[in-house]
Amino acid sequence: MSKKLTRLASSAKPTLGAPSPIEQQALLHLDKGRYRDAIECYKNLLKIERRPHWLSGLASAYSGRAIDLAAKGMLREAIDLWHKRADLCGVPLWEGPYVGWLTKLGRLSDVVDHLASQYSTGKVITDGKPDTRVAALEAHLAPFILSADPAIRVRLPVLSPLLQHWQSAINALSAFAQRDAQALDTALTSIPFRSPYRDLRLVLKAMMLWDADRDQARSAFARLPEDSPFESLAAPFRALLDTGSTRQRRWAKLNPAQITVALDAVGCPPALSPLWCALINAKAGLASDVLFDLVRPHAHLLPESVATRAWRRLAPWANRKGHQHRALFGAPSLAEQACAKALAMELNGNYDDAAKHWDGASKLIAAEGCSADDKLLAALILRHVALSPHHLSFEDELDNQGAQILTESLKYDTTDSSVYLRLARFWREQNDLKRSREQIDLGLQHFPDHVALLTESVLTAMAAGAFQNAVTTAHHLMTMDPINSQVRVLTGKACLALAAKQLAANKPDAAKQKLDEAAPLLQGSIDLGLMHLLRAWTLPSGCSERLGLVRLAVATWGGGLVAGWRLVREAQGVFGTISLPLALHLLDEGGIDTHRALTASAIQSLSRVMEEELALEGKGKSIGPCLMPWQKAITDIAQSGVFDAETTLSICKSLGRHDEMLLLGAFATTARKLWPDHHVFVFLAVMSCWDDQRGIADPQDLADLDAAIGSAQQSDDWSMARLMRRLMDRHHRLLGTSDPSDLPDLSDLSVEHDDNILSPDIKTIQTT
Repeated sequence: MSKKLTRLASSAKPTLGAPSPIEQQALLHLDKGRYRDAIECYKNLLKIERRPHWLSGLASAYSGRAIDLAAKGMLREAIDLWHKRADLCGVPLWEGPYVGWLTKLGRLSDVVDHLASQYSTGKVITDGKPDTRVAALEAHLAPFILSADPAIRVRLPVLSPLLQHWQSAINALSAFAQRDAQALDTALTSIPFRSPYRDLRLVLKAMMLWDADRDQARSAFARLPEDSPFESLAAPFRALLDTGSTRQRRWAKLNPAQITVALDAVGCPPALSPLWCALINAKAGLASDVLFDLVRPHAHLLPESVATRAWRRLAPWANRKGHQHRALFGAPSLAEQACAKALAMELNGNYDDAAKHWDGASKLIAAEGCSADDKLLAALILRHVALSPHHLSFEDELDNQGAQILTESLKYDTTDSSVYLRLARFWREQNDLKRSREQIDLGLQHFPDHVALLTESVLTAMAAGAFQNAVTTAHHLMTMDPINSQVRVLTGKACLALAAKQLAANKPDAAKQKLDEAAPLLQGSIDLGLMHLLRAWTLPSGCSERLGLVRLAVATWGGGLVAGWRLVREAQGVFGTISLPLALHLLDEGGIDTHRALTASAIQSLSRVMEEELALEGKGKSIGPCLMPWQKAITDIAQSGVFDAETTLSICKSLGRHDEMLLLGAFATTARKLWPDHHVFVFLAVMSCWDDQRGIADPQDLADLDAAIGSAQQSDDWSMARLMRRLMDRHHRLLGTSDPSDLPDLSDLSVEHDDNILSPDIKTIQTT
């Protein structure tokens, strides 16, 4: 024994039953799929000793290596390794994928000769039963024998079912080709159940069912095992019958001949086979412009309607290419071209030009004499434009132009309840209650029992002060949807609003009746507190029951400054502006001490509540500030500068929302001194001191505002600059003067003159 083999022998000796280092290495290579290295290790081990498990390991390594080669299309090399595996390891040659490799290479005669040898040696029957390996071999050969050269077929054993049933299988194929159902049944009946051609029977029956009954065809193909030798015939139909990702995977596995069969089955011209192959082999999630380039060379082969539909779907993403090659894709109409152009612009973010093309497309589609479907399409286009990001805010709020486009869409289609609802809500929020009512009435003509529209009708009626109508509609809603908690609460709110109106008209008994209706419907503490307060005001002043109800309302609202503000606010909402002595009397009834020192946290709590509440509408009454009883205490806190800039701005927004201009001025003036570079506080301080006769009365305020405008423009704070410009412009118009240096900026900013400058949209104000 050489020194090398001696070393190998010593390293191969197991210790306490554990595998040797070389064997461990071989097992590791085998586990990791490194078959060539595993083969070398096992060969070295077998040079020392022919152990059975080492031979088995070598056979596994050869098998893995051969299968890898076959997967790469190297069938000859795989077959050579399989022969080595059989010779060196003593395992059967005719097992595993070996037969399949031979038939793929066209070496059918080798397989037939092997089958003949099995018959000649009597191995067809084992223990009185047919040998399963021979039966599997014959089943595998069946599709090849049907199309094999006669010289191959005559070499089959006489007793082989492949030969005995061959003519019946051929007759079945001939009958299928001629679509002769009776002849097909006769031929298939003559093929025994255990014949190698048994799966052919199921495939041909399923294929005959394809045109007549797709569901039965699907069931028939489902009964055929996917590892059947005749799966190549079933594969095109499985690809057609499947859906989703499974269908795409099946199509990707079809060869050109199978694709031709599938195309023929669906009546598609064979000339389109290249396009199908290109689409099938394309990667998943292909970009639309790349898909356009893929389809374009084959577009002239598509039927005109299909080509037009393909262009309509792909051209917007191909942009310029799509319109250059329009003639290759059928005959898209002018409307379809306008839609494609509009969508292309929209995809590029050019919403203004896109809207023009969408508008043109809708007019082309909804031309005189168009069908109902065309009118619906025109309406959907307009709604797409109106509800695009160009006309919707981040809070999903519509703008004026979007509302106009949405209204125009109703000319073509009146069957979308959401359009009426959105328009009614938009006009209500814009305080144009007449238009809101019009949209609700139009919507209810088509959808008389639409819960959301009826709910909006209640809200609009309440906003308009038509509380009796609101209550009537709310009760109608209750009968339609009695367990809807939102409807119940809304009905309760409507009853409260009507009760407040009746109190203002000095009808306490009628108010009590409405409060009794509201009581079982209300849930939130704010509404419950208001109910207690209104019930108290139906009673004579000074009586104990009234005092108890007022204090119950204050307790329900949490007491303190917030409850006091709510009490004075509701009093002004019912009775109009009340004097300071009367406000103090009402607060005293509620047990609220206005002389009690206020804290900064109390101001912040009040600010959060005021921010959530809508501004109080006067409805013909004069409504004044509700915080007059605490004006000095709040002013002292404002002047102390205890809040940071962000908190101060939040408080200013809340005060401005409820027209508390004196207190707004106190906070803004302090903040203007602390943070002079924050333009928003300059604007708020100047705005709070507005004089209806002199405008901006203080020359210093005027100079500071002018400087802040320039500073805001330099820092690109255009929203703030626009608000300050509007205030400055209002001042100049009020005095009948103008500043020529301001005119170009007004034009550049497209500032709209607004006489209601004292109530700007405070939501747009942001710190710089």
